[in-house]
Amino acid sequence: MIAAMVTACASIMIAAMAYWLNHQGETRRSLRKARIDWVSSQLKDLYGPLLVLTETNEKAWNEYHRLYILPADSGPAGIPLTEPEEARWRTWVEAVFAPTAQKMREIITARGDLIIGGEMPPVVLDFCAHAATYDALLANWDKADPSKSTLIRHPGNRFLSYVRESYGSLKAEQALLLKAARERV
Repeated sequence: MIAAMVTACASIMIAAMAYWLNHQGETRRSLRKARIDWVSSQLKDLYGPLLVLTETNEKAWNEYHRLYILPADSGPAGIPLTEPEEARWRTWVEAVFAPTAQKMREIITARGDLIIGGEMPPVVLDFCAHAATYDALLANWDKADPSKSTLIRHPGNRFLSYVRESYGSLKAEQALLLKAARERV
């Protein structure tokens, strides 16, 4: 009789322990999968498109600057643009810079919940403010200030660096998470 009770208790303890261990394993797998899904969504829905648009805009700006903007020491600062220069600048703003900035702002606005960290980085807010000023510039181009530029300046390399670094760190985390998931299978 005692042997039967010991066997029954041992069986119950083994079953309970197996259930608990299985539950813990399932919980860890579920949390790992949720983290993989979250990081993948950050890459696919926010940082991936943002990186492509940011890099594209950077290349376009660098080429425009290389071809059409005089070096700082080549002449007096503040020379007004000639009519052909102004027409070219307007074309680039309307066809390249403003639409790209507006797409980036839309992505950030729509998927801001995927931003890394607990709050919106100031450089992202600075960029969105810059992008918003294109709306006013384009709506009032003929009456705009002679410089025909946005009211709020682009944050420059700080924004590009933020997007590149964020994308890179998420890709590295994704690779580690996927590697760990494959090793556990």
